[in-house]
Amino acid sequence: MIALQRFGKVATAPPLVVIPGIDGSIGSVQPIVEKLGAKRPIILVDYTQEAEPTLERLSAAVADILLTQVDTAFDLLGQSIGTILAAQLSVRVPPVRRVVLISTFLRLGDLKLRLSNCFASLSPRWLYRLLTPPALAWQCGPVGDGRNHPFFARSVEIDPSVVVKRTSWEVGRDFHQDIADIAHPLLVLMGQQDRFVPNAEREIEELRRLLAHRNARVIAVPHAGHVFLPTPAIEFAAALITEFLS
Repeated sequence: MIALQRFGKVATAPPLVVIPGIDGSIGSVQPIVEKLGAKRPIILVDYTQEAEPTLERLSAAVADILLTQVDTAFDLLGQSIGTILAAQLSVRVPPVRRVVLISTFLRLGDLKLRLSNCFASLSPRWLYRLLTPPALAWQCGPVGDGRNHPFFARSVEIDPSVVVKRTSWEVGRDFHQDIADIAHPLLVLMGQQDRFVPNAEREIEELRRLLAHRNARVIAVPHAGHVFLPTPAIEFAAALITEFLS
């Protein structure tokens, strides 16, 4: 089941369709979305309860829902695995106007992903709930004043088997072409201290090479990790996105 959650300010600006990270809920992007929603309508694609077998099937299912339930041109924002869905949707859904990717990736470390899935599969639920927030805090980079970020609370609520399934979609995959296929004006924001990708500095430079000579900007967000924290990183990113979409 995929649900569209609508909130934010009713305005003349095109709606912003948001595809969140791996748990499928608003958690990973909530503070940024709340800031953006002060000036424009937001449509969040909540795929917490989806049951698709592949990443491509999920993007096709989301595309079908957007085409039937959103009757105007819209901007598109994705975070983490949501950026790959957003890239695929930008090709499938003609009404897309502009695209924002937060913490995307071209290819991840397979060993790290497999170890993460092994932990999620074998751990008792109580241990998974206990260790997931500190593990994510390390993996995401600097937390600062963001210990109460909703991402951490929501991450322990999802069924670990769902995380394993979606993480397996990333194993052995090269997403260069998905990102390169985005034909719309594009803003890519990457945390300067993102520990989820193998090397943040190299990832940023590779994205800049991939998107050179395109209507695209790749910007490093100072002091931010994979989920944008602390507050200065959130404010920095929200300001850039607002400017880009206006």
